[in-house]
Amino acid sequence: MKINWGTGAFIFFGGFVVFMLSLVYLSTQQRNELVTEDYYEKELDFKEILKKKERTNLLSEQLEWKIENNEFIVSFPKDVGSNISGTIIFFKPSSQKDDKEIPFQINSNIYRINIKDYSKGMYKIKIDWKVNNTEYYDDDQIIIP
Repeated sequence: MKINWGTGAFIFFGGFVVFMLSLVYLSTQQRNELVTEDYYEKELDFKEILKKKERTNLLSEQLEWKIENNEFIVSFPKDVGSNISGTIIFFKPSSQKDDKEIPFQINSNIYRINIKDYSKGMYKIKIDWKVNNTEYYDDDQIIIP
């Protein structure tokens, strides 16, 4: 069968249209997640976070954490006292639906979180805590196996 130039042009442009429609469909299936919805307000609070981090670094004993038996265990410095309150944020960069924010108030220096139901992978942890109206902040990365 012989194909003339008109049929060839029709096949070429038809294939191009199908290709473009496929790209449009694939682009609508992509997820567009912001790191945070209120990123501008968070940026304004950055100086305050730096002050809290500096205060945390001046402590004689640093905040420690570990993962043991499906628990995330945070050990606060003993020299700050008890009656610690704050928030622990588990931020998973690869999936916004896996982010967790856990407020806490404890009378000891150890806090435990059951992470059995958390999805596996890398999380950024942000611990914002307060003792006797003095605020502290620490952050790190963990991998939940």
